[in-house]
Amino acid sequence: MATGFWTTSFLTALAGPDRSVTIPPPTRDFADETIRQAVRLCRGGTTVRVELSNEFGLVPLVIDEIRIGATPVPRDGVARWHIPAGATALSDPVPLAVRAGAELSISCYVSGRTGPATYLHSAQRTTEIAPGRQTTASRLVGAQPSPSLYWISRVLVDQPAQGPVIVTIGDSITRGDVTTPDADQRYPDHLQRRLPAGAAVLNAGLGANRVLRPGLGPSMSQRFERDVLSIAEATHVIIMGGINDIALPDGLGEPRPTAAEVFDGLHTLAERAKERGIRPILGTMTPLGDSRYDDFVAAGYEAMRRTVNDAIASQSDWAVVDFAAAVCEPGGNGRLARTYDSGDGLHPNDAGARALADAIDLDLLR
Repeated sequence: MATGFWTTSFLTALAGPDRSVTIPPPTRDFADETIRQAVRLCRGGTTVRVELSNEFGLVPLVIDEIRIGATPVPRDGVARWHIPAGATALSDPVPLAVRAGAELSISCYVSGRTGPATYLHSAQRTTEIAPGRQTTASRLVGAQPSPSLYWISRVLVDQPAQGPVIVTIGDSITRGDVTTPDADQRYPDHLQRRLPAGAAVLNAGLGANRVLRPGLGPSMSQRFERDVLSIAEATHVIIMGGINDIALPDGLGEPRPTAAEVFDGLHTLAERAKERGIRPILGTMTPLGDSRYDDFVAAGYEAMRRTVNDAIASQSDWAVVDFAAAVCEPGGNGRLARTYDSGDGLHPNDAGARALADAIDLDLLR
């Protein structure tokens, strides 16, 4: 991880293969392929560094060449990267002027087999995968689309933070699953647009993620150090989670945690943030009633969600954003408002994601 003046301009919460949770698209391995991925920066600079992760890899990851556009991205002075299984690697500084809001096109070429890739399964960005070495091509020949992002964990720039740096951690609601791909319609994207120049919002959402237990990747409790506390310039963290803690155990044959245990898990994350000088903000869980996913409509789920939300709203230790009220159908029936429903009864659409961002009092982020 970079130190000193290097600051995070793009963040991804990565995971590895997990056959126990079958909802998200699986990862894959690569061989003799070019993988071109787009990332949006929230801070500019004159020099960039790219961090790649093989955290969940089973074998060493060898990438023959990486480019940002036409610009080579070496590591230790050479084009070829070698990242041991379980490790991350940071590029050399690359002289490249970038602005806040810029989209970087990062191309990786791998000649040998990579093994199952460390990835973000629903990036809401289209990755292109093409045969052969095409890193210098303006358009990939024979490319196939993928909804996932592979290996890229962070992009850093050489400019200090000049405003609040907010990390949003959560599950698919934070990640923005089912919002329009390639359109920056996730709630952290909308929050970024509400804030003045110099502020940064980093999305650490991970679909199917839980607060207490691992499943698809590490739990929020396990990855809090990696995705929040390690961001040295972070000033705030918005924490929203618990739906998967409530709904997934029955389908996985696990005991369901109590509402108190879920709340305690969220409260503990807030305490850990404060200990590092990061201001925590707790968010209530959005509605799950009338969801099309059978696992999310079992008896007691909605009552448990409300109990956790009541505990969040009634505590006085941390600031609260009432995300549930922002997108719930009027009348208190525990359902997403139709205006905000993506169609599955669980995930907010573009308008719903905007409503989540609009529910955040900006005075909490000053």
